[in-house]
Formats: sequence, C-alpha cells, structure tokens
Amino acid sequence: MTLFGYFNERVRANLHLVVAMSPIGDTFRTRLRMFPSLINCCTIDWFTAWPDDALEMVATSLLQETKLEASLLAHCVTVCKYFHHSIDDLAHRYVTGLEKLKEAKLLITELQKELKLLQPRLVETSANTEALMIKIEQDTIQVERKKEV
Repeated sequence: MTLFGYFNERVRANLHLVVAMSPIGDTFRTRLRMFPSLINCCTIDWFTAWPDDALEMVATSLLQETKLEASLLAHCVTVCKYFHHSIDDLAHRYVTGLEKLKEAKLLITELQKELKLLQPRLVETSANTEALMIKIEQDTIQVERKKEV
C-alpha cells in the first residue's frame, strides 16, 4: 500500500492537464454544473483579443532567431499579424454561421409541427378533391352521351 500511496502523491504533485473549452453556449454551463471541480480546483485563463503592438513584438522576438534581413523580417511580422486577425475574422464568421444554422433548425422544427397539425385537413381536402374529380368525370360522361344524341 505504501508504494501505491507514493505513486498517488507523485501523480498529484506532477500531473497537469490543459482543458480548452469555449465559454459560449449552454454546453459550457452544463459541464461546469456536472463537474464543479473545473471551477474549484482549476486555474482559469481567459484569452481576449491581442493588441497590434503585442502581436508585433511577439512575432518580432520569435522571428529574430531566423536571422532574416530587416526588410524581410518586417514583412514576415506583417504577415503574422494578418494571419492572426484573419483567423479572428473567420472565427467570428463561423460563430455567426452556427447561429444562423441554429435559427434555421428552430424554424424547420416549427414548420414541421405546423405541417403535422395541418395533415388531417390535407387528408380531408384530398378526399373531397377526389370525390369532386369522380363527380366531374361522371358529369363529363353524361355530357358526352347527350352530345352524341
């Protein structure tokens, strides 16, 4: 048992997990309710948008190791900033698209409910239309007989 206790102590001291979740929507709230230790026993880092100066400094410091010419380095930094901003824009568009899909799903669900409610009336109307078509066909036959006479 002491060996297992030692193992548990070492795991507790050295195990680190990174869990990345989007704070948008009900899923995040549900998970937090199901697993309260996510709040009580974790460090939560919220990441927000980076300012241009910070992006430029990080890109410059990371690209310094490549030993590029100054003009080429400046262009690479500009490209890095562009990529970062374009990803933000694409993420925004993605979230907007998901919202539109959710709205469409709700609309389709409502229309399906309405269609189910109208189904009996549709069956009744079809039966009436069929009876009317039979009557018209019989009347047409009678008219044709009278024309022949």
